[in-house]
Amino acid sequence: MDETDSKILNLLRENARMKNTEIARHVGLTERAVRARIEKLVREKVIRKFTVETSPVGVEGIVLIDTQVDKTPAVKDTARKLSDTVFECSGDYDVAVRLKADNLDDLNKRVDELRKLPGVNRTSTLVKLD
Repeated sequence: MDETDSKILNLLRENARMKNTEIARHVGLTERAVRARIEKLVREKVIRKFTVETSPVGVEGIVLIDTQVDKTPAVKDTARKLSDTVFECSGDYDVAVRLKADNLDDLNKRVDELRKLPGVNRTSTLVKLD
């Protein structure tokens, strides 16, 4: 990945729906060259998915997960199917997952899915009040 790829990624992070022709103008390439670079980034899994971020949802929360040490990578991988924001952390918990839902019941169902994963010892959920 070079500097041009980084510029393309930054533009897509700002607006995943930006047209290739517009990206090409920003980075000084042809539309075809930009398309080829994006396809390569997808093939190499640098770009994992294109997504839509909506206006604020009904409920948002962070689920902190304490895992069995050898199960942490598997928990993270499975959690990525439920959220685009999953990361390993230090302290009392090993993994943090940001969840968004339309209502508290839906959020609770998604938290329950995380709790059922093999290797999960316990969870703590922080619900955004704002």
